[in-house]
Amino acid sequence: MPELPEIETIKNDLSPHVVGKVIMNVTFPTDPNIRILRRFPSQDTFVRGIRGTEIENVRRRAKYLVFDLRPSGTLVMHLGMSGQLLLRSMDSPPEPYLRAVFHLENHIHLRFVDPRKFGELFLILPSSGKCQFILEKLGPEPLEKDFSLEYLTNILRKAKRTIKTFLMDQKVIAGLGNIYSDECLFKAKIHPTRFTYTLDDDEIRTLHRSIHRTLREAIKRRGTTASDKRYRDGLGRMGKFQDLLQVYQRRGNACYCCGTVIQSTPIGGRTASFCPRCQK
Repeated sequence: MPELPEIETIKNDLSPHVVGKVIMNVTFPTDPNIRILRRFPSQDTFVRGIRGTEIENVRRRAKYLVFDLRPSGTLVMHLGMSGQLLLRSMDSPPEPYLRAVFHLENHIHLRFVDPRKFGELFLILPSSGKCQFILEKLGPEPLEKDFSLEYLTNILRKAKRTIKTFLMDQKVIAGLGNIYSDECLFKAKIHPTRFTYTLDDDEIRTLHRSIHRTLREAIKRRGTTASDKRYRDGLGRMGKFQDLLQVYQRRGNACYCCGTVIQSTPIGGRTASFCPRCQK
């Protein structure tokens, strides 16, 4: 699933090309049941609400892409497990698994591709608060001031669960998923099955630093195209952070630091990968 670095990369790629452009129409080529709109009343209502609006700004909130519209309204996109949002010219051949096409002025397409159909579109209009809860219930952004060492320490002290599930809770920290929770914990040398309240002050400080450094480096490297090869940036290119992965999807391989075989274990419905020697 695209996480904070991937969505940040897509946002940065798309902004110069779509800000100021009018959305002329939206079509749903291969999604007759409109699963991508499963929390919205209907396709017609969605199209009527967005047609003719101008994209005023593109921003990211956690793992969501947010398009502020003029004169009013907000378009929110979640790419699900395998989604891509690609900038294309009108005459480019259609991609497989194309779920929605935003037709912008000047013959530009913004194409939502999603093989596994977990992606969603939300349209928040002034007359309706629909889906507003999605953004309002998210925790602080890990690269912003709100995510301070004091905040992390206080909330860790109150929690009683494994550190892996804690890091992936979007109400606690917005934007971390399976990839970067694994990588942040490895960099901090903390085992994913540790309970939150067992971390001492030095470990919390190290974890806070590792989250910052890992995410910044992943953004610099334009995200992670993992083994499924699904992630692409807004222009269709692969990320590069996969070349730096230490534990994620490296089960059975030797740890780059100590040579111990990387292991994995299910935690909270997800798979955590770790080095049993480096992480305690």
